[in-house]
Amino acid sequence: MMNKKVAFLALAMAISGGSFAQNSAKSEKAKAYLVADAHLDTQWNWDIQTTINEYVWNTISRNLFLLKKYPDYIFNFEGGVKYAWMKEYYPEQYEEMKKFINEGRWHIAGSSWEASDALVPSVESAIRNIMLGQTYYRQEFGKEGTDIFLPDCFGFGWTLPTIASHCGLIGFSSQKLDWRNHPFYGKSKHPFTIGLWKGIDGNQVMLAHGYDYNHRWKDEDLSESKELKNLVKRTPLNTVYRYYGAGDTGGSPTLESVRAMEKGVHGNGPIEIISATSDQLYKDYLPYDKHSELPVFDGELLMDVHGTGCYTSQAAMKLYNRQNEQLGDAAERAAVAAEWLGAADYPGQALSESWKRFIFHQFHDDLTGTSIPRAYEFSWNDELISLKEFAGALTSSVNAIAKQMDTRAKGTAVILYNANAFPVSDLAEIILEMPKAPKGFTVYNAQGKKVPSQLIGYQNGKAHLLVAANIPANGYSVYDVRTGGADKTITPSASNTLENSVYKLTLDKNGDITSLIDKRANKEMVKDGKVIRLALFTENKSYSWPAWEVLKETTDRDPISITDDVKVTLVENGALRKALCIEKKHGKSLFKQYIRLYEGDRADRIDFYNEINWNSPNALLKAEFPLNIENEKATYDLGIGSIERGNNTKIAYEVYAQQWADLTDKDNSYGVSVMNDSKYGWDKPNNHTIRLTLLHTPETKGNYAYQDQQDFGFHTFTYSIVGHNGALNKPATAIKAEILNQPIKAFNSPKHAGKLGKEFAFVRSDNDQVVIKALKKAEVSDEYVVRVYETGGKEAQKAAITFAGEIENAVLADGTEKTIGTADFNKNQLNVSIKPYNIQTFKVKLKKKDIVVPAMKYEYLPLDYDRKCFSWNEFRHEGNFESGYSYAAELLPDSILTANGISFRLGEKEVANGVTCKGNVIQLPAGNTYNRIYFLAASTSTDATATFNIGNAAQEITVPSYTGFIGQWGHLGHTEGFLKDAEIAYVGTHRHSSQKDEAYEFTYMFKFGMDIPKGATTITLPDNPNIVVFAMTLVNEEYPSVTPASELFRTALQATETANTSAKVNLLKEAKLIKCSGEVNKEEQAQFAIDGDLETKWCDTSKAPNFIDFDFGKEQEIRGWKLVNAGSEGSSFITSDCFLQGRNNPNEEWKTIDALIDNHKNTVIRQFKPASYRYVRLLVTQSTQDNGLNAARIYELEVY
Repeated sequence: MMNKKVAFLALAMAISGGSFAQNSAKSEKAKAYLVADAHLDTQWNWDIQTTINEYVWNTISRNLFLLKKYPDYIFNFEGGVKYAWMKEYYPEQYEEMKKFINEGRWHIAGSSWEASDALVPSVESAIRNIMLGQTYYRQEFGKEGTDIFLPDCFGFGWTLPTIASHCGLIGFSSQKLDWRNHPFYGKSKHPFTIGLWKGIDGNQVMLAHGYDYNHRWKDEDLSESKELKNLVKRTPLNTVYRYYGAGDTGGSPTLESVRAMEKGVHGNGPIEIISATSDQLYKDYLPYDKHSELPVFDGELLMDVHGTGCYTSQAAMKLYNRQNEQLGDAAERAAVAAEWLGAADYPGQALSESWKRFIFHQFHDDLTGTSIPRAYEFSWNDELISLKEFAGALTSSVNAIAKQMDTRAKGTAVILYNANAFPVSDLAEIILEMPKAPKGFTVYNAQGKKVPSQLIGYQNGKAHLLVAANIPANGYSVYDVRTGGADKTITPSASNTLENSVYKLTLDKNGDITSLIDKRANKEMVKDGKVIRLALFTENKSYSWPAWEVLKETTDRDPISITDDVKVTLVENGALRKALCIEKKHGKSLFKQYIRLYEGDRADRIDFYNEINWNSPNALLKAEFPLNIENEKATYDLGIGSIERGNNTKIAYEVYAQQWADLTDKDNSYGVSVMNDSKYGWDKPNNHTIRLTLLHTPETKGNYAYQDQQDFGFHTFTYSIVGHNGALNKPATAIKAEILNQPIKAFNSPKHAGKLGKEFAFVRSDNDQVVIKALKKAEVSDEYVVRVYETGGKEAQKAAITFAGEIENAVLADGTEKTIGTADFNKNQLNVSIKPYNIQTFKVKLKKKDIVVPAMKYEYLPLDYDRKCFSWNEFRHEGNFESGYSYAAELLPDSILTANGISFRLGEKEVANGVTCKGNVIQLPAGNTYNRIYFLAASTSTDATATFNIGNAAQEITVPSYTGFIGQWGHLGHTEGFLKDAEIAYVGTHRHSSQKDEAYEFTYMFKFGMDIPKGATTITLPDNPNIVVFAMTLVNEEYPSVTPASELFRTALQATETANTSAKVNLLKEAKLIKCSGEVNKEEQAQFAIDGDLETKWCDTSKAPNFIDFDFGKEQEIRGWKLVNAGSEGSSFITSDCFLQGRNNPNEEWKTIDALIDNHKNTVIRQFKPASYRYVRLLVTQSTQDNGLNAARIYELEVY
């Protein structure tokens, strides 16, 4: 419902034709706040490397020029990550910029690490984004931002003023509401152009509409501007807030625009021109309660059409993002407990870097799904790196805590970890390595009581079981898992029904649910004549902004059920879980859905776990729930609080929510909540149906044509339903959704005694409506940060937050961890008073636990370095890890590198600092007492597998390449999905060539560990010169480390997907070489380009273009290729531009299959849309990095 104040305002605007007559009482000059900006999309129609190499440079260099030339010019720029890139790549200009920041002329706008989407990221992510930005600005510039500056985001949630206010910010601006297709308030798309926006908790910030950020002016006196005169009439405040400058690719305002501003500042026209910082308007109106003339809006500011697709596009990104939000939180909570116990140092810098790495991809053209496919290669890699790093930090912290617990057990000791700060009674999934399939398990909890369990599968030497678990808040419990007992085995069989103690469901022949009975209420949950189903819309045109928009005409159509090749099988029928597997297809898309019913504490939840090979063009997929419930309104989760929305209208037909939505009968007699683990788009076509949007592949026409294959690939996700008697209990539903998204995690532990006992809990809230949403160490102090949300929304709440240790001191803070007040505490209890839907942050200092943890004994093993792997900027040419490339010395730590609790001493940066593996024998210290060695290594080429020997023990290890991607999602026809196994110890954000920084070409070091057998005196490195070792550390570990015994995160990768492209069948091995442009001599023939030997090459020094042609003998489907250039001879010999071409007839023109332009990589592995050709050609148009050199050098070419 429209806010009353805004409704009155809209009526006034409608009467006045959308503008306000000037108040005769206001005789002062009109004011124009001119806000210069250069909005820079981190990625969009370009990738991150282009942003760094071109657009960041243009932005800093042009604005430094303008600031020096025009004394009244003030420049505003947002995004801490971009400032960090300026520092990393353009340090001289960065130092010059800092002077203007200090003078107040280069203004930090936006306050955050990145100008991120305002809807899909969690509330906690939004707070972290601001906190990370403000921390950077305080440390680098001694300044901080005061506003939210989002010129180009696709809608703004009701939580945004709440988040901003909690972070100490005072204002918000955008221009995006002009992109609404329809008026929302009378004849206007805006509630007002300047006013106050009230958040869901009642706190407010000032809102300003900035108009077009690409605006340019002619060389004129702006104090006389007709345009500005018209704009000030749109508000009774006689004021306009006006962006001007450049958009999307950064840069600056034009010279004419700045000249016009300067003339206006000194002009005598009717408008007072203010060259403004982005927050000056807000500051001029403080305190807001003294300005009753400011209109107030209380509600959300969503888009109607533009942005509706952004809740769904790029599904893998949204899965990775949600998991990073959850796993990062779980890792921090465990790290706090481990540090307080004195068991481990808090890995603050590593955790912050992991948050920064994925959080900047929440940018509004990245997480939203609207960038080019190439851009997502960087995004997926960053997301997967953060997931691996969070998983490593979590495992390391749990390992430190486990060492102090009593893990003695008759069977396998498994530690179950509940990251939530409320007790959780749920089912835990445990995965244990077993040499053969067990008949069953018997499981005992921390109190020694037998608990229900179920063997749910055995595959690839691993047993999967479910255990009924009860874990304390933010707690750790030791469970004893013993083989034995007899789980009844089930032979999969056809079935169309499934029943537990709460529900009975029946499927039709299509695998859709025709009946779902809640036996507690004797309630049929499915609308008569309807089915709960996967609903497919087979017309999904979106021609203007395909990924951005789901059109109402699409959702207004009747979707179809998926009916081809349907197979329904009962696959589980145990004491804790029963499951039906429904397999079906539509066109080239394959669907597999598991409907799961449970017993015990999860009995009221029905899970729908989905595995979908999606290959359906012009299609939209939703989960449809036509319910035996009538209500014109549904309730949607906003992350902090919720909102009621009605049925679909032209201005609200596809809306966002976080983890859940609910439809409850109007009389509050019964309702159904729908939860999910990675989806955000919803719609409500009528009084009884809610739908969750799953996948969006639009039909394109002209604009962004490549998006007609958006999200082709493999997807996994879960959505769940919970029926409830009576009215919606919002806090209880939020907790159920949190348990779905933050499940119990399991770790296999060695057995030993411990003073902590078999169960340990760190912190909890005694009020389920006051939920702890963050627990971490402060960025710049020794305090622990505790953040709570009120989730009921009805009345103020009190809560006692109880810690495992006594509180030494506590203060109230804002979301950026700045102290703002005192806190009430007594002994180990923090007392909280919080108003509805409010956020509060505290900084708490605890007295340390009185357990003495002996330090782990370790020693750095001296190495005989022979390879100069690192280089300084000024001496890039001296480094040569491979092909003239080297690690950037300025990014590496000074000497000691720490990775998940293990420290390594790197070699000096100015001399040799790597050991080339050539069968070297390294002596262990005399009288060695260490039992384990850890080492850092990387491969100079592709991933290398080799055997390391310690004494008589041998271990085969795969050492990944030092550069490239750690992982990718498998986008059909573009990338092959993979994730490398090795633990990442170091990530460098650029590498050095002999001439320059290679922007966003990552360099890695990987951490490996091996046990040292008793009596061993030597370590023998493999004879593989592609493997380089950087450091070795000997340790004496009292106990082996814990290992994950559950899935810590999901990758949406199929088991068949692999990282090793080179292991694929190279079709050129059997092909006939039919023609080439030339060969220098017999030792460098064209045939050597496909002989599989990286020591030989084809070389042609004739004038470009150079080429090699091959004949497969018949048409072959190809989908990728690999090229190894001559970087080993020097980086200048790496092929810059080349094309893979194909044809099926010698008389046809060659068709380009894939192009490599401005390449700097020695080894290139590429995917493309599958195509069939008999003949292929490698066409080299620029054979080197230097236009003056003609020398095509190809060491290896593969096509597969």
